[in-house]
Amino acid sequence: MNDMSSDLSVLTLEYEVVDGRTDWPLVGIRVDGENPFAEVAKGWRGFDPAEILGLLIPDEGGGRLAVNQCSCAVSGCGVIAPLVVASPDRKRISWVDFRDYVGVFAGPVEPRAANHEGRPWGLPDIHFDYDQYVTEVRRALNDRSWETPRRQTARHLKQRLTDHALPMVLRWVSPAWDKEGYVLSFEHDTRGQQLYQLTSPWTDPARAAEDMAERMLAAAPDEWERLFGYSAQRHVTED
Repeated sequence: MNDMSSDLSVLTLEYEVVDGRTDWPLVGIRVDGENPFAEVAKGWRGFDPAEILGLLIPDEGGGRLAVNQCSCAVSGCGVIAPLVVASPDRKRISWVDFRDYVGVFAGPVEPRAANHEGRPWGLPDIHFDYDQYVTEVRRALNDRSWETPRRQTARHLKQRLTDHALPMVLRWVSPAWDKEGYVLSFEHDTRGQQLYQLTSPWTDPARAAEDMAERMLAAAPDEWERLFGYSAQRHVTED
C-alpha cells in the first residue's frame, strides 16, 4: 500500500484586514504556508469568518464550497470553488475540481451551482491530513480575535432578537457600513427584504445589544419603519 502522507498539505487559516475595514476581516487560506491562489487569481480574497469557518469541515457527502472570491468582494463576480470531500476512512480531506462561477454564488455555498458547469481553474487537487485540517478549522472557530466590538454587538443583538418571537424572519445584523449604528435585515412574507437601523449610546457590546433589542421589541412592528427605517442605499455585509 502506498504511503500518501508525503503528499498531504498543511492548512493554515489567517485573518486579514483589507482596505482598513477592520469590522469586516477576511479568512486568508494558506496551504503549506502559501496562498494557493495567488498566481491564478491575483488580488482575490477570502470570505468573512462568520460566513465560511463553519462550512470548511465537510459532511459525509462533501460538497462544493467557494473558498475565495473576486477582488471586488462580490462572489457573484467569480469564485474559486472546489469540491471539499473527506475520504471514507477519514484520513484525508481533499479539495478537488476547482471551478469558477459567474453570477451564481452569493456566498461560500450555493445550491444552484449544481445546475452550472462553471469554468475549470486548472489548479491541482489539494489533499490534507484529516486530523490536522479539522484541528486547524476548530482552532479558527474558537479564535474570535477578529471580532471587533461592533461585530460583537451585532452578534449579541441578533441573538437577543432571535430569542423572541418576531413578526418577520431576521436574516442578519451588521455594523452600518459608513455611519454609526447597526443595520438589520428582515424577510417579510410579501414585501421581501426590510432594512432597519438601530443605534445605542452604550459602548459595551452586550449592553448596547440589550438596549437596542429592548427598544425594538417594545415598539409595535407596524411602527418599526417610522422609528427604525433604513432608507439609505448603502452596502452592508451579512453577519
